Amino acid sequence: MKRIIYSLMALVLAGNTLYAQQGGGASAQLTQLIGKAMDNYPKLKEGQEYIKLGEARTELAYAGYMPVIGAEATYRYQQPTPKIVIPIPGFESSIQFIPANNYDFNIKLSQPVWDFGRTQASVNKAKSETATAKDNVEASKNNVAYQVAQLYYGIIFLNKSIDVQNEQVKLLEANEKLISDKIKNGDGLKFDLLSTQVKKNAATNRIVDLQTQLKKQYDVLNMLTANTGYDYITQRDADATTFSATTVTPDNNFDIKLLQDKLTSASWDIKAAKRGWLPSINLSAQAGYKNGFVPDINKLTFNYGVGVGLNVPIYGANRPNYQTKIAKINMQANTYALEAQKITLNKDIMLAQNDIAASEEKLKNYELQIKQADEALTLANARYKSGVITNLELLTSQTNQQDAMLGKIQLEYNLLLAKLELNRLGAVKFW
Repeated sequence: MKRIIYSLMALVLAGNTLYAQQGGGASAQLTQLIGKAMDNYPKLKEGQEYIKLGEARTELAYAGYMPVIGAEATYRYQQPTPKIVIPIPGFESSIQFIPANNYDFNIKLSQPVWDFGRTQASVNKAKSETATAKDNVEASKNNVAYQVAQLYYGIIFLNKSIDVQNEQVKLLEANEKLISDKIKNGDGLKFDLLSTQVKKNAATNRIVDLQTQLKKQYDVLNMLTANTGYDYITQRDADATTFSATTVTPDNNFDIKLLQDKLTSASWDIKAAKRGWLPSINLSAQAGYKNGFVPDINKLTFNYGVGVGLNVPIYGANRPNYQTKIAKINMQANTYALEAQKITLNKDIMLAQNDIAASEEKLKNYELQIKQADEALTLANARYKSGVITNLELLTSQTNQQDAMLGKIQLEYNLLLAKLELNRLGAVKFW
């Protein structure tokens, strides 16, 4: 029983660890939209083709280990043909060694035996390029997922802002009716009515602006996901705790991984270039039919041959040295690029963490500010109905309450954006 309990605890801890590494998880609708975007995004399809290209290049590099077999058929007419004349009394006799019409039909085989690691360097270079192509695809997936998430949560927060503005318009319409009734009773001023109407029109215009922004967000999201419509996001709230602000590590950043892939490829370039001076050993064999064999030089005769050859580079205009020099320069440049990227990444992570900390601190103040604005508006409504304060003071209380709510929504969105950016930099998979 104890073993079972310990096993269950281990599974739970492993699950929690994986959950922490992959973030808090996304809503089902967001996950579905990300899946559609990845199926629809041409850049990912292009990346998959580059993976296939890398695999094909690896197979081509492996072909350096394989034999080359070819068939050959040749005909050659030759004159003069060497011969020996043997004087015999009564007639002239001769022996011919090479026929005038030469035929040769054969199959040749060339098998590399040893090239001192030159082919293996090419294979490893092709493998590293394939790994780079795979990391490029994963980097594109990461960027697409976070772009969709940003649009998705942007739509949610825009809907929340529109709801606040709609409530503000309803409140101003109620004030407008109240003032109109007072004017009919001789207790109100037309100035108050006009001020309220101006405020209501301004709030209505802000709704139009927000709705325009909302449509733009949907347009971009639809372009990525091949969706249609402007109202299919059903979620009306977003939890910033979905994305971690503490477990993110720069080790998984795809910009870093891609530069490390380049360093690996550059190291194999150097090895391949250095091995350009080394010899190679090849086995050769051939079999077929040809004429020219004594005593019947015109008869096609079966023949074969086997041999071993050593190819030693002696002079190649110093090409291997230049290739080695170029490869070393390229590797050093990539090393500097990696160091610069690490500095930039650490800076971006630090800035995102600072933004998160500042937004979380400001949110605490906004909670208090909204509570105070709500209380002030309640008092203002009661005092206005009693005639103690002016319409301008009531509008000010309403504006303060609206600004506090909109400010909180904007700050929550900024906090979520900062967390999204931090998790994107850490390549945290949340979908």
